[in-house]
Amino acid sequence: MSNDIIRFEKIQKQYGDIEALKEVSFSIPENSIFGILGANGSGKSTLMKILPGLIKKWSGSIFYNNELANNTEVMKKEFGYLIEAPTFYEYLSATKNLELLARISGVNHDQISYVLELVGLIDRAKDKVSSYSYGMKQRLGIAQVLLHDPRIVVLDEPNNGLDPNGISDMAKLIKKMHLNGKTIILSTHNLKDVENICTHFTVFRKGRNSASSSINDLFKTSNRWNIMVDNVDLAVKAISENNSFEIIDMINNRITVESTLDVSIKHINEMLIGINIYNISKESNLIKYFHND
Repeated sequence: MSNDIIRFEKIQKQYGDIEALKEVSFSIPENSIFGILGANGSGKSTLMKILPGLIKKWSGSIFYNNELANNTEVMKKEFGYLIEAPTFYEYLSATKNLELLARISGVNHDQISYVLELVGLIDRAKDKVSSYSYGMKQRLGIAQVLLHDPRIVVLDEPNNGLDPNGISDMAKLIKKMHLNGKTIILSTHNLKDVENICTHFTVFRKGRNSASSSINDLFKTSNRWNIMVDNVDLAVKAISENNSFEIIDMINNRITVESTLDVSIKHINEMLIGINIYNISKESNLIKYFHND
């Protein structure tokens, strides 16, 4: 029995002569971190805006728990959205901003401290939002999203504009929400976001979703490895003498190889015996999905 919580069937959206979405169909498993990957203009943000009703005219069907949910109240009650950069009353504190939203939304104020703790802002809760960094404002935006305790969290390009520390904080927060039982849908143009954060994904290309899979399946089917060594010359010589491997790329002390056979870390260690190895990691096949038509 499928554990899919959301299903999209033949979603289409047209702007004049431009087809932004062309019969997009895929399913999202419950309690997954589901990445919608695509370049700018691929249609992913159009789909994200359809979910909360920011785009009214479109065709197709969205099912939630196997029931048709197009433009229904369930899309507001069960879902939380961060579609664009969040806005706040800058002269008020984080707590005051959330109190205002809670009052408007009819949400219990007891939830405020919990969501601020969850997003890592409880120590800055009384500070004015004007003193916050962009990354902190993004996390406060997620606190807003979580205030009514939605089952599904929808994030459109959550890492846009964030510095490396902000990206790391966002990844930790998304994984924390996942551990708390949320299903998270995020759009991104960055392959590493999908590889490092997501459990499942679909790829958007020119208005169509060209592939859907789990990240685990990508790693299982990949024969590409990244190897960090102290002596690149010796490693290259050893790899070149092994007919099972081909060198794909080299950057500093990192060598990327592809194997014609199903190999393990043990095989690579045996091939490079006598060479200090800092790290061996498997690379996914995501780049192939991203570039395939």
